[in-house]
Amino acid sequence: MNGFYDQSVQDVRKAISGKDGRLFVTNRAGPNIFLAEVDTFQMQFSFKNADWQPVGSLLQYAIPTGCSVTLSFTETVIRDDVMVIELIEDMQKGYFPSFAFQGALRRRDGQAERIVFDNCVPDGSVDLMNITPGELVKRSWNFRVNSMPSALEKFVTTEGWKPVN
Repeated sequence: MNGFYDQSVQDVRKAISGKDGRLFVTNRAGPNIFLAEVDTFQMQFSFKNADWQPVGSLLQYAIPTGCSVTLSFTETVIRDDVMVIELIEDMQKGYFPSFAFQGALRRRDGQAERIVFDNCVPDGSVDLMNITPGELVKRSWNFRVNSMPSALEKFVTTEGWKPVN
């Protein structure tokens, strides 16, 4: 074979699904707490660019000027002692709380990815109570991450990358 199809079939046993992810929080109490009540979470970079078009050019260029990192998740309400009480107590004292989070993924082969998000402050709306009769009570959280994420663990390919002819 000429190598064109070498990378066309991947080992699907290494694919990750939502069941392989976990979210941890560190609050004032200190240790990482597994947020087993979280059913969805999302961590995102958002990049900001300035447009620049020099004289005589049809092409507009993107000049990177900054980025932000956000974390959002939805939890089924089971407990309040981990985050809500801390949020309310801090707000009553006149300051905003800050949390640290770790997002983790683990494959069957034992490889893991773990990313740390420090200095996370509430951003936008946070559901304290969102009630619909006949439905589970859920709470949505949104955070702005005020530090660059760092990777504690990362997935590594064992096959190695080969260029396609």
